[in-house]
Amino acid sequence: MKLNEELLDDENEKILSKLDDTIGLSKNKVILRDIIKYHKVMQKYRCNIEFENYNIIIRNTSSYNLYEELISVIAEVYYKNGIIPNPDILYFDPDEFRYNTRKKESKTNNDIKEGLIVIDLVELRRSPKRIKEEVKVMINQMPTKAFIILEDEYREGEVNAVLTECFSWSMKIETITKEEKEIYIKKFMDSNELTYNEEIVRELADNPYYLVKNKLINLLVNCKINNEKSAIKILKKSERLENNKKKNIEKTGMQELDELIGLDEVKEQIKKVISFVKNSKKRNNMPMLHMCFNGNPGTGKTTVARIVGKIFAEEQILSDKKVFVEAQRCDLIGKYVGHTAPMTQEMIEKSLGGILFIDEAYSIASYIQDEGGRDFGAECIATLLKGMEDHRENLCVVLAGYTNEMRHMLKVNPGFESRIQFIINFPDYSAEALYDIFKNLCKKDKYKISSNVKNYLIEHFMYAKNNENFSNARYVRNVYEKVKIEQAYRVNTNRNENINLIKKCDIEKVLAKFKENDKKVAKIGFSI
Repeated sequence: MKLNEELLDDENEKILSKLDDTIGLSKNKVILRDIIKYHKVMQKYRCNIEFENYNIIIRNTSSYNLYEELISVIAEVYYKNGIIPNPDILYFDPDEFRYNTRKKESKTNNDIKEGLIVIDLVELRRSPKRIKEEVKVMINQMPTKAFIILEDEYREGEVNAVLTECFSWSMKIETITKEEKEIYIKKFMDSNELTYNEEIVRELADNPYYLVKNKLINLLVNCKINNEKSAIKILKKSERLENNKKKNIEKTGMQELDELIGLDEVKEQIKKVISFVKNSKKRNNMPMLHMCFNGNPGTGKTTVARIVGKIFAEEQILSDKKVFVEAQRCDLIGKYVGHTAPMTQEMIEKSLGGILFIDEAYSIASYIQDEGGRDFGAECIATLLKGMEDHRENLCVVLAGYTNEMRHMLKVNPGFESRIQFIINFPDYSAEALYDIFKNLCKKDKYKISSNVKNYLIEHFMYAKNNENFSNARYVRNVYEKVKIEQAYRVNTNRNENINLIKKCDIEKVLAKFKENDKKVAKIGFSI
Protein backbone atom coordinates (compact mmCIF):
# COMPACT_ATOMS: atom_id res chain seq x y z
CA MET A 1 0.00 0.00 0.00
CA LYS A 2 2.83 2.37 0.88
CA LEU A 3 4.56 1.59 -2.41
CA ASN A 4 1.38 2.40 -4.37
CA GLU A 5 1.02 5.70 -2.56
CA GLU A 6 4.62 6.55 -3.34
CA LEU A 7 4.23 5.66 -7.02
CA LEU A 8 0.91 7.43 -7.62
CA ASP A 9 0.88 10.85 -5.97
CA ASP A 10 -1.90 13.46 -6.01
CA GLU A 11 -0.28 15.43 -8.83
CA ASN A 12 -0.36 12.39 -11.11
CA GLU A 13 -4.00 11.74 -10.26
CA LYS A 14 -4.85 15.38 -10.98
CA ILE A 15 -3.39 15.07 -14.48
CA LEU A 16 -5.13 11.74 -15.07
CA SER A 17 -8.48 13.22 -13.98
CA LYS A 18 -8.49 15.25 -17.22
CA LEU A 19 -9.46 12.06 -19.02
CA ASP A 20 -12.68 11.94 -17.01
CA ASP A 21 -13.92 15.05 -18.84
CA THR A 22 -13.78 13.42 -22.30
CA ILE A 23 -15.94 10.37 -22.83
CA GLY A 24 -14.25 7.56 -24.69
CA LEU A 25 -10.90 8.16 -22.96
CA SER A 26 -11.43 7.47 -19.24
CA LYS A 27 -10.44 3.76 -19.35
CA ASN A 28 -6.93 4.77 -20.43
CA LYS A 29 -6.29 6.11 -16.90
CA VAL A 30 -5.61 2.54 -15.76
CA ILE A 31 -2.95 2.07 -18.46
CA LEU A 32 -1.27 5.39 -17.65
CA ARG A 33 -1.20 4.44 -13.96
CA ASP A 34 0.55 1.20 -14.93
CA ILE A 35 3.09 3.12 -17.01
CA ILE A 36 3.83 5.44 -14.06
CA LYS A 37 4.30 2.43 -11.75
CA TYR A 38 6.52 0.73 -14.33
CA HIS A 39 8.71 3.83 -14.65
CA LYS A 40 8.97 4.40 -10.88
CA VAL A 41 9.91 0.77 -10.27
CA MET A 42 12.53 0.85 -13.04
CA GLN A 43 14.04 3.97 -11.48
CA LYS A 44 13.81 2.84 -7.85
CA TYR A 45 15.11 -0.71 -8.22
CA ARG A 46 17.25 -0.24 -11.37
CA CYS A 47 15.90 -3.40 -12.96
CA ASN A 48 18.25 -5.19 -15.36
CA ILE A 49 16.61 -4.57 -18.75
CA GLU A 50 18.11 -3.40 -22.03
CA PHE A 51 16.02 -0.24 -22.16
CA GLU A 52 12.78 1.10 -20.80
CA ASN A 53 9.95 1.07 -23.34
CA TYR A 54 7.29 3.78 -23.12
CA ASN A 55 6.01 3.50 -26.69
CA ILE A 56 2.22 3.35 -27.07
CA ILE A 57 -0.12 2.24 -29.86
CA ILE A 58 -3.43 4.14 -29.70
CA ARG A 59 -6.34 2.59 -31.59
CA ASN A 60 -9.46 4.60 -32.40
CA THR A 61 -12.65 2.53 -32.48
CA SER A 62 -14.93 5.59 -32.41
CA SER A 63 -15.96 7.89 -35.27
CA TYR A 64 -14.41 10.92 -33.52
CA ASN A 65 -10.85 12.18 -33.51
CA LEU A 66 -9.97 12.34 -29.81
CA TYR A 67 -6.27 11.66 -30.29
CA GLU A 68 -5.20 15.20 -29.38
CA GLU A 69 -6.90 15.16 -25.96
CA LEU A 70 -5.38 11.79 -25.05
CA ILE A 71 -1.88 12.61 -26.36
CA SER A 72 -1.77 15.90 -24.43
CA VAL A 73 -2.44 14.04 -21.16
CA ILE A 74 0.19 11.39 -22.00
CA ALA A 75 2.74 14.15 -22.70
CA GLU A 76 1.92 15.83 -19.39
CA VAL A 77 2.24 12.54 -17.45
CA TYR A 78 5.50 11.62 -19.17
CA TYR A 79 6.95 15.07 -18.51
CA LYS A 80 5.84 15.16 -14.86
CA ASN A 81 7.44 11.78 -14.19
CA GLY A 82 10.69 12.54 -16.03
CA ILE A 83 10.13 10.14 -18.92
CA ILE A 84 10.60 13.02 -21.40
CA PRO A 85 12.50 16.30 -20.70
CA ASN A 86 9.59 18.54 -21.87
CA PRO A 87 5.96 18.06 -22.94
CA ASP A 88 6.38 19.00 -26.63
CA ILE A 89 4.44 16.85 -29.11
CA LEU A 90 6.38 16.18 -32.32
CA TYR A 91 4.51 14.86 -35.37
CA PHE A 92 6.35 12.64 -37.83
CA ASP A 93 6.12 13.77 -41.48
CA PRO A 94 6.30 10.65 -43.73
CA ASP A 95 6.55 12.66 -46.96
CA GLU A 96 9.71 14.54 -46.07
CA PHE A 97 11.77 12.25 -43.80
CA ARG A 98 13.55 15.18 -42.19
CA TYR A 99 13.00 17.73 -39.47
CA ASN A 100 10.66 20.40 -40.73
CA THR A 101 11.31 23.57 -38.72
CA ARG A 102 10.29 27.13 -39.47
CA LYS A 103 13.75 27.65 -41.04
CA LYS A 104 13.46 24.32 -42.91
CA GLU A 105 16.70 23.07 -41.33
CA SER A 106 17.63 19.39 -41.55
CA LYS A 107 18.65 17.64 -38.34
CA THR A 108 19.78 14.16 -37.40
CA ASN A 109 17.99 11.63 -35.21
CA ASN A 110 20.43 12.37 -32.36
CA ASP A 111 19.09 15.94 -32.16
CA ILE A 112 15.73 14.66 -30.87
CA LYS A 113 16.05 15.22 -27.16
CA GLU A 114 12.55 16.07 -26.00
CA GLY A 115 8.87 15.45 -26.36
CA LEU A 116 6.69 12.66 -27.67
CA ILE A 117 7.15 11.54 -31.28
CA VAL A 118 3.72 10.84 -32.83
CA ILE A 119 3.36 8.74 -36.00
CA ASP A 120 -0.12 8.91 -37.48
CA LEU A 121 -0.76 5.72 -39.46
CA VAL A 122 -4.39 6.77 -39.96
CA GLU A 123 -3.02 9.38 -42.38
CA LEU A 124 -0.87 6.74 -44.13
CA ARG A 125 -3.61 4.39 -45.37
CA ARG A 126 -2.16 4.27 -48.86
CA SER A 127 1.47 4.01 -47.74
CA PRO A 128 3.33 0.86 -48.80
CA LYS A 129 4.74 -1.57 -46.28
CA ARG A 130 8.15 0.06 -46.87
CA ILE A 131 7.01 3.11 -44.87
CA LYS A 132 6.08 0.98 -41.88
CA GLU A 133 9.36 -0.93 -42.08
CA GLU A 134 11.28 2.36 -42.10
CA VAL A 135 9.27 3.54 -39.09
CA LYS A 136 10.26 0.32 -37.32
CA VAL A 137 13.95 0.96 -38.13
CA MET A 138 13.64 4.53 -36.83
CA ILE A 139 12.11 3.36 -33.52
CA ASN A 140 14.80 0.71 -33.05
CA GLN A 141 17.53 3.28 -33.73
CA MET A 142 16.18 5.55 -30.97
CA PRO A 143 15.34 3.22 -28.03
CA THR A 144 15.50 6.05 -25.47
CA LYS A 145 12.76 8.10 -27.15
CA ALA A 146 9.01 7.80 -26.53
CA PHE A 147 6.86 7.06 -29.58
CA ILE A 148 3.10 7.02 -30.09
CA ILE A 149 1.49 5.23 -33.04
CA LEU A 150 -2.03 6.31 -34.05
CA GLU A 151 -4.10 3.84 -36.05
CA ASP A 152 -7.68 2.67 -36.48
CA GLU A 153 -9.07 -0.76 -35.76
CA TYR A 154 -9.17 -1.79 -39.43
CA ARG A 155 -5.37 -2.04 -39.67
CA GLU A 156 -4.72 -3.79 -36.36
CA GLY A 157 -3.39 -7.05 -37.85
CA GLU A 158 -1.07 -5.29 -40.28
CA VAL A 159 0.33 -2.96 -37.63
CA ASN A 160 0.81 -5.79 -35.13
CA ALA A 161 2.75 -7.82 -37.69
CA VAL A 162 5.28 -5.04 -38.32
CA LEU A 163 5.46 -2.89 -35.20
CA THR A 164 4.20 -4.70 -32.09
CA GLU A 165 7.68 -5.74 -30.92
CA CYS A 166 8.56 -2.02 -30.62
CA PHE A 167 5.62 -1.23 -28.33
CA SER A 168 4.92 -2.33 -24.75
CA TRP A 169 1.65 -0.42 -24.26
CA SER A 170 -1.64 -0.01 -26.11
CA MET A 171 -4.63 2.27 -25.56
CA LYS A 172 -8.05 2.57 -27.14
CA ILE A 173 -10.45 5.41 -27.90
CA GLU A 174 -13.80 3.78 -27.25
CA THR A 175 -16.97 4.12 -29.31
CA ILE A 176 -19.11 6.85 -27.73
CA THR A 177 -22.63 5.67 -26.89
CA LYS A 178 -25.73 7.80 -26.42
CA GLU A 179 -25.79 6.86 -22.73
CA GLU A 180 -22.26 8.20 -22.29
CA LYS A 181 -23.24 11.44 -24.03
CA GLU A 182 -26.19 11.79 -21.66
CA ILE A 183 -23.90 11.35 -18.64
CA TYR A 184 -21.51 13.95 -20.08
CA ILE A 185 -24.39 16.43 -20.63
CA LYS A 186 -25.72 16.00 -17.10
CA LYS A 187 -22.26 16.43 -15.63
CA PHE A 188 -21.77 19.64 -17.64
CA MET A 189 -25.15 21.01 -16.54
CA ASP A 190 -24.53 20.17 -12.89
CA SER A 191 -21.00 21.59 -12.81
CA ASN A 192 -22.27 24.89 -14.25
CA GLU A 193 -25.34 24.93 -11.95
CA LEU A 194 -27.87 24.86 -14.82
CA THR A 195 -31.34 23.36 -14.38
CA TYR A 196 -32.53 20.88 -17.04
CA ASN A 197 -34.84 17.93 -17.62
CA GLU A 198 -34.46 14.46 -19.13
CA GLU A 199 -36.11 15.48 -22.40
CA ILE A 200 -33.44 18.13 -23.07
CA VAL A 201 -30.66 15.67 -22.22
CA ARG A 202 -32.05 13.10 -24.68
CA GLU A 203 -32.45 15.69 -27.47
CA LEU A 204 -28.89 16.97 -27.04
CA ALA A 205 -27.50 13.42 -26.90
CA ASP A 206 -29.07 12.66 -30.31
CA ASN A 207 -26.37 14.88 -31.85
CA PRO A 208 -22.84 13.74 -32.75
CA TYR A 209 -20.42 14.16 -29.85
CA TYR A 210 -18.57 17.14 -31.34
CA LEU A 211 -21.91 18.95 -31.80
CA VAL A 212 -22.94 18.11 -28.24
CA LYS A 213 -19.84 19.93 -26.98
CA ASN A 214 -20.50 22.98 -29.17
CA LYS A 215 -24.18 23.13 -28.22
CA LEU A 216 -23.35 22.96 -24.50
CA ILE A 217 -20.81 25.79 -24.81
CA ASN A 218 -23.31 27.94 -26.70
CA LEU A 219 -25.95 27.13 -24.11
CA LEU A 220 -23.66 28.16 -21.24
CA VAL A 221 -22.72 31.43 -22.99
CA ASN A 222 -26.38 32.31 -23.62
CA CYS A 223 -27.30 31.50 -20.02
CA LYS A 224 -24.55 33.82 -18.78
CA ILE A 225 -25.53 36.62 -21.16
CA ASN A 226 -29.18 36.38 -20.12
CA ASN A 227 -28.34 35.89 -16.42
CA GLU A 228 -30.41 32.72 -16.52
CA LYS A 229 -29.87 29.42 -14.68
CA SER A 230 -32.54 27.48 -16.54
CA ALA A 231 -31.19 25.67 -19.59
CA ILE A 232 -34.80 24.77 -20.38
CA LYS A 233 -35.86 28.40 -20.85
CA ILE A 234 -32.83 29.30 -22.98
CA LEU A 235 -33.25 26.28 -25.26
CA LYS A 236 -36.98 26.94 -25.70
CA LYS A 237 -36.24 30.58 -26.52
CA SER A 238 -33.61 29.51 -29.08
CA GLU A 239 -36.06 27.02 -30.57
CA ARG A 240 -38.73 29.73 -30.97
CA LEU A 241 -36.23 32.07 -32.62
CA GLU A 242 -35.07 29.31 -34.94
CA ASN A 243 -38.63 28.43 -35.94
CA ASN A 244 -39.42 32.09 -36.61
CA LYS A 245 -36.32 32.37 -38.78
CA LYS A 246 -37.40 29.34 -40.78
CA LYS A 247 -40.90 30.75 -41.25
CA ASN A 248 -39.82 34.27 -42.14
CA ILE A 249 -36.69 33.54 -44.15
CA GLU A 250 -37.09 30.43 -46.27
CA LYS A 251 -34.49 30.92 -48.97
CA THR A 252 -34.20 28.87 -52.13
CA GLY A 253 -31.19 26.67 -52.67
CA MET A 254 -29.91 28.98 -55.40
CA GLN A 255 -30.20 31.98 -53.05
CA GLU A 256 -28.22 30.10 -50.40
CA LEU A 257 -25.58 29.29 -53.00
CA ASP A 258 -25.30 32.94 -54.07
CA GLU A 259 -24.95 34.09 -50.45
CA LEU A 260 -21.99 31.84 -49.70
CA ILE A 261 -18.84 33.84 -48.97
CA GLY A 262 -16.17 33.46 -51.66
CA LEU A 263 -16.20 30.25 -53.77
CA ASP A 264 -17.01 32.25 -56.94
CA GLU A 265 -15.63 29.60 -59.31
CA VAL A 266 -17.37 26.81 -57.43
CA LYS A 267 -20.72 28.62 -57.53
CA GLU A 268 -20.37 29.23 -61.27
CA GLN A 269 -19.59 25.56 -61.91
CA ILE A 270 -22.56 24.42 -59.81
CA LYS A 271 -24.90 26.73 -61.76
CA LYS A 272 -23.58 25.35 -65.04
CA VAL A 273 -24.12 21.80 -63.82
CA ILE A 274 -27.70 22.58 -62.77
CA SER A 275 -28.44 24.25 -66.13
CA PHE A 276 -26.95 21.31 -68.04
CA VAL A 277 -28.90 18.73 -66.03
CA LYS A 278 -32.21 20.63 -66.37
CA ASN A 279 -31.74 21.00 -70.11
CA SER A 280 -30.76 17.33 -70.51
CA LYS A 281 -33.84 16.22 -68.56
CA LYS A 282 -36.11 18.26 -70.83
CA ARG A 283 -34.50 16.49 -73.80
CA ASN A 284 -35.13 13.09 -72.16
CA ASN A 285 -31.40 12.45 -72.01
CA MET A 286 -30.68 12.37 -68.31
CA PRO A 287 -26.91 12.21 -67.63
CA MET A 288 -25.13 10.62 -64.68
CA LEU A 289 -25.04 13.18 -61.86
CA HIS A 290 -22.22 11.76 -59.75
CA MET A 291 -19.67 14.36 -58.63
CA CYS A 292 -16.29 14.67 -56.97
CA PHE A 293 -15.55 17.62 -54.65
CA ASN A 294 -11.81 18.17 -54.10
CA GLY A 295 -10.37 20.58 -51.54
CA ASN A 296 -8.72 21.17 -48.19
CA PRO A 297 -10.72 20.91 -44.92
CA GLY A 298 -13.20 23.71 -44.21
CA THR A 299 -13.52 24.86 -47.83
CA GLY A 300 -17.30 24.36 -47.99
CA LYS A 301 -17.59 20.95 -49.66
CA THR A 302 -20.29 19.62 -47.32
CA THR A 303 -22.20 22.93 -47.31
CA VAL A 304 -22.27 23.11 -51.11
CA ALA A 305 -23.33 19.46 -51.36
CA ARG A 306 -26.30 20.13 -49.06
CA ILE A 307 -27.30 23.15 -51.13
CA VAL A 308 -27.07 21.09 -54.33
CA GLY A 309 -29.41 18.56 -52.70
CA LYS A 310 -31.88 21.34 -51.94
CA ILE A 311 -31.69 22.70 -55.49
CA PHE A 312 -32.22 19.19 -56.92
CA ALA A 313 -35.40 18.85 -54.83
CA GLU A 314 -36.70 22.32 -55.78
CA GLU A 315 -36.08 21.66 -59.46
CA GLN A 316 -37.39 18.06 -59.12
CA ILE A 317 -34.29 16.78 -60.86
CA LEU A 318 -34.26 13.43 -59.04
CA SER A 319 -37.44 13.73 -56.99
CA ASP A 320 -39.50 16.42 -55.28
CA LYS A 321 -38.11 15.46 -51.86
CA LYS A 322 -34.98 16.82 -50.24
CA VAL A 323 -32.94 13.66 -49.70
CA PHE A 324 -29.41 14.17 -48.43
CA VAL A 325 -27.55 11.32 -46.73
CA GLU A 326 -24.07 11.82 -45.26
CA ALA A 327 -21.82 8.79 -44.94
CA GLN A 328 -18.29 8.08 -43.80
CA ARG A 329 -16.07 5.04 -43.91
CA CYS A 330 -17.60 3.53 -40.77
CA ASP A 331 -21.10 3.72 -42.34
CA LEU A 332 -20.03 1.77 -45.42
CA ILE A 333 -17.38 -0.75 -44.37
CA GLY A 334 -18.05 -3.49 -41.84
CA LYS A 335 -15.60 -5.18 -39.50
CA TYR A 336 -16.38 -8.74 -40.53
CA VAL A 337 -16.90 -10.83 -43.65
CA GLY A 338 -20.32 -10.26 -45.20
CA HIS A 339 -21.05 -6.96 -43.43
CA THR A 340 -19.70 -4.42 -45.94
CA ALA A 341 -21.93 -5.01 -48.99
CA PRO A 342 -25.25 -4.83 -47.02
CA MET A 343 -24.07 -1.70 -45.16
CA THR A 344 -23.12 0.05 -48.41
CA GLN A 345 -26.33 -1.06 -50.10
CA GLU A 346 -28.40 0.28 -47.19
CA MET A 347 -26.82 3.75 -47.54
CA ILE A 348 -27.51 3.69 -51.29
CA GLU A 349 -31.17 2.83 -50.76
CA LYS A 350 -31.56 5.59 -48.14
CA SER A 351 -30.24 8.09 -50.69
CA LEU A 352 -32.48 7.22 -53.65
CA GLY A 353 -34.20 10.33 -54.96
CA GLY A 354 -31.39 12.54 -53.71
CA ILE A 355 -27.72 12.74 -52.78
CA LEU A 356 -25.37 10.30 -51.05
CA PHE A 357 -22.50 12.44 -49.77
CA ILE A 358 -19.36 10.49 -48.81
CA ASP A 359 -16.83 12.62 -46.94
CA GLU A 360 -13.15 11.58 -46.94
CA ALA A 361 -14.14 9.17 -49.70
CA TYR A 362 -10.51 8.21 -50.36
CA SER A 363 -10.51 6.30 -47.06
CA ILE A 364 -12.78 3.60 -48.53
CA ALA A 365 -10.25 2.96 -51.29
CA SER A 366 -7.45 1.93 -48.93
CA TYR A 367 -6.49 -1.69 -48.75
CA ILE A 368 -8.28 -3.10 -45.70
CA GLN A 369 -7.80 -6.83 -45.34
CA ASP A 370 -8.83 -9.34 -42.75
CA GLU A 371 -6.64 -12.26 -41.68
CA GLY A 372 -7.79 -14.22 -44.75
CA GLY A 373 -6.59 -11.50 -47.11
CA ARG A 374 -10.10 -10.34 -48.08
CA ASP A 375 -10.32 -6.68 -49.04
CA PHE A 376 -13.35 -5.01 -47.42
CA GLY A 377 -12.58 -1.71 -49.15
CA ALA A 378 -12.83 -3.36 -52.57
CA GLU A 379 -16.17 -4.92 -51.58
CA CYS A 380 -17.52 -1.49 -50.62
CA ILE A 381 -16.31 0.08 -53.88
CA ALA A 382 -17.80 -2.72 -56.01
CA THR A 383 -21.20 -2.31 -54.31
CA LEU A 384 -21.08 1.46 -54.61
CA LEU A 385 -20.12 1.41 -58.29
CA LYS A 386 -22.97 -0.96 -59.08
CA GLY A 387 -25.41 1.32 -57.24
CA MET A 388 -24.11 4.37 -59.11
CA GLU A 389 -24.76 2.58 -62.39
CA ASP A 390 -28.10 0.93 -61.52
CA HIS A 391 -29.63 4.11 -60.06
CA ARG A 392 -28.10 6.67 -62.41
CA GLU A 393 -31.48 8.39 -62.92
CA ASN A 394 -32.48 8.75 -59.27
CA LEU A 395 -29.21 8.96 -57.34
CA CYS A 396 -26.35 11.43 -57.17
CA VAL A 397 -23.21 10.25 -55.33
CA VAL A 398 -20.89 13.06 -54.25
CA LEU A 399 -17.39 11.93 -53.26
CA ALA A 400 -15.46 14.52 -51.25
CA GLY A 401 -11.97 14.74 -49.82
CA TYR A 402 -8.50 16.24 -49.98
CA THR A 403 -7.39 17.05 -53.53
CA ASN A 404 -4.33 14.78 -53.86
CA GLU A 405 -5.99 11.84 -52.14
CA MET A 406 -9.09 12.11 -54.35
CA ARG A 407 -7.03 12.30 -57.53
CA HIS A 408 -5.19 9.16 -56.47
CA MET A 409 -8.46 7.41 -55.67
CA LEU A 410 -9.94 8.13 -59.11
CA LYS A 411 -6.70 7.11 -60.79
CA VAL A 412 -6.42 3.70 -59.11
CA ASN A 413 -10.16 3.00 -59.39
CA PRO A 414 -11.19 3.43 -63.08
CA GLY A 415 -14.77 2.52 -62.15
CA PHE A 416 -15.09 5.81 -60.28
CA GLU A 417 -13.39 7.82 -62.98
CA SER A 418 -15.78 6.55 -65.67
CA ARG A 419 -18.85 7.35 -63.57
CA ILE A 420 -17.90 10.76 -62.17
CA GLN A 421 -19.48 13.32 -64.47
CA PHE A 422 -18.41 16.49 -62.66
CA ILE A 423 -15.19 17.26 -60.77
CA ILE A 424 -15.25 20.52 -58.79
CA ASN A 425 -12.19 21.93 -57.03
CA PHE A 426 -12.68 23.97 -53.84
CA PRO A 427 -9.90 26.53 -53.30
CA ASP A 428 -8.71 27.76 -49.91
CA TYR A 429 -10.37 30.95 -48.65
CA SER A 430 -8.49 34.24 -48.80
CA ALA A 431 -7.74 36.03 -45.51
CA GLU A 432 -10.38 38.66 -46.40
CA ALA A 433 -13.00 35.95 -47.04
CA LEU A 434 -12.12 34.32 -43.70
CA TYR A 435 -12.74 37.66 -41.98
CA ASP A 436 -16.12 37.91 -43.75
CA ILE A 437 -16.98 34.43 -42.43
CA PHE A 438 -16.09 35.55 -38.90
CA LYS A 439 -18.18 38.71 -39.33
CA ASN A 440 -21.10 36.65 -40.65
CA LEU A 441 -20.98 34.34 -37.62
CA CYS A 442 -21.12 37.40 -35.35
CA LYS A 443 -24.08 38.79 -37.29
CA LYS A 444 -26.07 35.55 -37.00
CA ASP A 445 -25.66 35.60 -33.21
CA LYS A 446 -26.40 39.36 -33.08
CA TYR A 447 -22.92 40.37 -31.95
CA LYS A 448 -21.25 43.60 -33.00
CA ILE A 449 -17.50 43.82 -33.40
CA SER A 450 -15.18 46.75 -32.71
CA SER A 451 -13.95 48.72 -35.71
CA ASN A 452 -10.28 48.01 -34.91
CA VAL A 453 -10.72 44.25 -35.28
CA LYS A 454 -10.77 43.81 -39.08
CA ASN A 455 -7.12 44.39 -39.96
CA TYR A 456 -5.96 42.49 -36.88
CA LEU A 457 -8.00 39.40 -37.81
CA ILE A 458 -7.02 39.51 -41.49
CA GLU A 459 -3.35 39.68 -40.52
CA HIS A 460 -3.77 36.68 -38.22
CA PHE A 461 -5.61 34.66 -40.88
CA MET A 462 -2.77 35.37 -43.33
CA TYR A 463 -0.37 33.98 -40.73
CA ALA A 464 -2.58 30.96 -39.93
CA LYS A 465 -2.98 30.03 -43.62
CA ASN A 466 0.74 29.12 -43.70
CA ASN A 467 0.07 26.18 -41.38
CA GLU A 468 -0.20 23.04 -43.53
CA ASN A 469 -3.03 21.73 -41.32
CA PHE A 470 -5.05 24.95 -41.64
CA SER A 471 -8.79 24.17 -41.82
CA ASN A 472 -10.20 27.35 -43.43
CA ALA A 473 -13.78 28.10 -42.31
CA ARG A 474 -13.56 25.38 -39.66
CA TYR A 475 -10.61 27.24 -38.13
CA VAL A 476 -12.59 30.51 -38.16
CA ARG A 477 -15.53 28.89 -36.36
CA ASN A 478 -13.16 27.47 -33.75
CA VAL A 479 -11.73 30.96 -33.17
CA TYR A 480 -15.23 32.45 -33.01
CA GLU A 481 -16.52 29.95 -30.44
CA LYS A 482 -13.56 30.66 -28.14
CA VAL A 483 -13.92 34.44 -28.63
CA LYS A 484 -17.54 34.21 -27.45
CA ILE A 485 -16.39 32.56 -24.25
CA GLU A 486 -13.72 35.22 -23.63
CA GLN A 487 -16.26 37.96 -24.33
CA ALA A 488 -18.83 36.44 -21.97
CA TYR A 489 -16.22 36.19 -19.18
CA ARG A 490 -15.20 39.84 -19.65
CA VAL A 491 -18.80 41.05 -19.71
CA ASN A 492 -19.71 39.14 -16.56
CA THR A 493 -16.58 40.35 -14.78
CA ASN A 494 -17.26 44.02 -15.64
CA ARG A 495 -20.95 44.81 -15.27
CA ASN A 496 -20.92 48.03 -17.32
CA GLU A 497 -19.79 46.27 -20.51
CA ASN A 498 -22.00 45.93 -23.61
CA ILE A 499 -23.07 42.26 -23.70
CA ASN A 500 -23.42 42.32 -27.51
CA LEU A 501 -20.00 43.82 -28.34
CA ILE A 502 -16.90 41.77 -29.17
CA LYS A 503 -13.75 43.79 -28.54
CA LYS A 504 -10.23 43.42 -29.86
CA CYS A 505 -9.01 42.33 -26.41
CA ASP A 506 -11.35 39.31 -26.55
CA ILE A 507 -9.86 38.23 -29.86
CA GLU A 508 -6.27 38.97 -28.82
CA LYS A 509 -6.49 36.56 -25.87
CA VAL A 510 -7.79 33.76 -28.06
CA LEU A 511 -5.31 34.25 -30.90
CA ALA A 512 -2.40 34.45 -28.46
CA LYS A 513 -3.29 30.94 -27.30
CA PHE A 514 -3.53 29.72 -30.90
CA LYS A 515 -0.04 31.06 -31.68
CA GLU A 516 1.32 29.57 -28.46
CA ASN A 517 -0.02 26.16 -29.47
CA ASP A 518 1.57 26.55 -32.92
CA LYS A 519 4.95 26.99 -31.24
CA LYS A 520 4.50 23.96 -28.97
CA VAL A 521 3.40 21.55 -31.69
CA ALA A 522 6.12 20.90 -34.27
CA LYS A 523 5.64 18.76 -37.36
CA ILE A 524 8.79 16.84 -38.18
CA GLY A 525 10.23 14.03 -40.28
CA PHE A 526 13.33 11.86 -40.13
CA SER A 527 16.05 10.81 -42.48
CA ILE A 528 16.38 7.06 -42.34
